[in-house]
Amino acid sequence: MQITREDTGTLTASVKLMISKEDYEDKVTKALRDYQKKTNMPGFRPGKVPFGVVSKMYRKSVLLDEINQLISENLQKYIEESQLKLIGSPVPNKEKAAKLDLDSQSDFEFFFDIGLSPEFDLDLSENFTVDSYTITATEKMIDENIEDLRKRTQSQQDNTENTEEEKPQEELPELNESFFNQVFPGQEIKEIADFREKIKEVIEQSLIKESERYFLNSVIEKLVEETGFELPDDFLKKMIRENEEKKLTDEEIDAQYSNFASSIRWQLIESKIIREHNLKVEESEMRDAVKGYFSGHVVNPEDDPQHDDRLDKIVDQVLSNKEEANRLHDQLFDQKLLNFFRSKAKVESKEIDYDEFVKMVTQKKA
Repeated sequence: MQITREDTGTLTASVKLMISKEDYEDKVTKALRDYQKKTNMPGFRPGKVPFGVVSKMYRKSVLLDEINQLISENLQKYIEESQLKLIGSPVPNKEKAAKLDLDSQSDFEFFFDIGLSPEFDLDLSENFTVDSYTITATEKMIDENIEDLRKRTQSQQDNTENTEEEKPQEELPELNESFFNQVFPGQEIKEIADFREKIKEVIEQSLIKESERYFLNSVIEKLVEETGFELPDDFLKKMIRENEEKKLTDEEIDAQYSNFASSIRWQLIESKIIREHNLKVEESEMRDAVKGYFSGHVVNPEDDPQHDDRLDKIVDQVLSNKEEANRLHDQLFDQKLLNFFRSKAKVESKEIDYDEFVKMVTQKKA
């Protein structure tokens, strides 16, 4: 098989695969011999159908399968050996390819268009500034949280005390030391001001993930906007057109292309960061994360030699679920990415209450 490449643009090229009879004939013949052994036909003993008859019946389909296999294996091998960094996947060029005639052809030519990744630099120095928000709880949030706690506490008491279907008490628990200690056992909270401050801390702790998600998205958006490099737009639109199950019109592709291009830009930037900074999640990190979660839920009697084995089996079971394993991997990787950006970029810390944060996010989406 011969494979050649011709550049068709700054970031595009055409790859030509020339397949000759010697590339496939031995494998096609072997496959047909296997068919011959298995074929049953009236008038012939099992496995004794003439090879010519079997060939006439199955050669086209076997040949087509073999050609597709040769294309798949050799095109990927060529890309790897040539160290080509592609955007997306190769797209068959139907305009260049001649019509396939398996009856009369013995040599075949196939053409694929490819998009090449651009070279670019990332500026993650002091020049790259991103705001990081600490979200504070509003007084309204604290009030609502306290009322919810009072209602839940009253509901639990009703379920415990009213064993004969008595009418539940309508009065909520008083905001006193007894209630404070019921909500925060062992904290010895005596004053309402201290209780409200503790509630505030709990709420704000729960908002950290939202703040981190916003910071990470802000960095990604800023990198995509400010890292300048070209994309092979025509190739990418062609790739969308060929790969979409629901065939889109040119107008629909143009309308969606901006978001698609932004996604491609981020994929290229992310790949560069991973490659240059060895940013990856190891299996051992995933196992440790699962162990950390379950270690507090698995009883460990003293001197139990089977405890670690039981924990390892739980970890194996969790990670055998591909969906769960992927979710955990993405979660750990996002945290690595977050820490990486915080260490590289110039982060400006700001404080904002939750209502203002929601307003800011809503306006940004709009």
